[in-house]
Amino acid sequence: MDPEPTTIRATAFEVVDADGRPRARLGTRDDGSLSLDLADADGVVRATLGIGPDGSVALGLRDAGGGVRALLGTAPDGPTSLEMLDSRRTGRISLGDWGDGSASLKVADPAGTFRTALGAWADGSAGLDLFDAERNHRLSVVDRLDGQVGLMVWDAAGHQRALLALGPEPDRSASVEFWDPDGAYRAGFGHWPDGGTGAELLDDAGRLRTRLGERADRAASLELWDARGTFRAGLGTWTNGATGVEFWDGEGRNRARIGQWADGTSGVELSDAAGQNRARLGGRPDGSTTLDFWDADGTYRAGLGEWHARGPALGFFDAEGRPGAPAAEGPRTGG
Repeated sequence: MDPEPTTIRATAFEVVDADGRPRARLGTRDDGSLSLDLADADGVVRATLGIGPDGSVALGLRDAGGGVRALLGTAPDGPTSLEMLDSRRTGRISLGDWGDGSASLKVADPAGTFRTALGAWADGSAGLDLFDAERNHRLSVVDRLDGQVGLMVWDAAGHQRALLALGPEPDRSASVEFWDPDGAYRAGFGHWPDGGTGAELLDDAGRLRTRLGERADRAASLELWDARGTFRAGLGTWTNGATGVEFWDGEGRNRARIGQWADGTSGVELSDAAGQNRARLGGRPDGSTTLDFWDADGTYRAGLGEWHARGPALGFFDAEGRPGAPAAEGPRTGG
C-alpha cells in the first residue's frame, strides 16, 4: 500500500546552502502577511514575494546592497503597478493600471519629480504630458473622447502659450493659436469648418487688429482694426472679379476706396464724414477717364474727363445740378 500522505505544518520554512547560510525563507508574519524571501550568497535578500494582510500581492527586487529597485504589485480593489527605483532609492518609473479605467506610464528625474506621463484615462482620452523640474506643466499631447486632438505648450509660469488642435468637427477644424505671457490670446491661424482659411492677430487687450484669409467662397481679404476695435481698412479680391482697398475713419465710416470693380470700372473714390461720395477719379469700361466732384448734398458739381469717343471735356454745375459755366466740348460726366 502507498504510504499515507503527510502534511507538514509550520509558520515558517528556511532553506540553507551547503555552508548553512539561509538562502530562502517562506513564512507568515505577525501582521498576518505571507512572504517568500530569496537571498544571495552573502545573505542579502534580493527578492521578496508576498501577500499582505489586506490581500495585496507584491514582488520586490533588491540590489546587492539590499536596496529596493523594483516593485510589482496588485491591490485587492484592482490597481496593479510596477515601480522602478534608482540606486539612491528614488522612484524613477511608474507603470500601472489604476483600477478606475486609467493606465499610465510616468517617468521621474533624479530628484524624484515626475517629468513625463503617458496615459489612457478613464474618460476615454489619451495623452502625453511633460513637466519641468518644478512640476509645472509644459507640454501636452492629447486625444480626447470628443474627437479633438491637440498639442498644448505652457511657459514656466504655468501660462498656456501655444495650441495646435484639430476638431472636434464639425464645430472646429484645424488651427494653431498663441497666447502672450500674461495669458492673453494674441494670434491664430487655421482652417475653419466652413472651408475658410486664415490668420488673425489680437492686441494684449484681446481686440482683433488684423485678419488675413480666404473665405469659403474663395474670396480673399486683409482686414485691419485700430486699438479701439474699430474696423479701419480692408484689401480684398472677390468672387465677382472685383478687387479693392477701402478705408474707414475712427467712427467706422467708409471714407475712401481704391479698386477695380466687377463692371470693369476702376478708380479712387472719396467720401465725407456723412458718407456722401465727394470725389472720384477713375477709368470706365469704355476706355474713358474722368475726375468727378459732388457737394455735401450729393449733387454733382464738376467733372473733367477724357472720353474715348469725343475727347476731353470740363463741366461745372450749380447746386441744382444744372450746367453752370461753359464747358469744353465733350459729354457731361454724371454721378
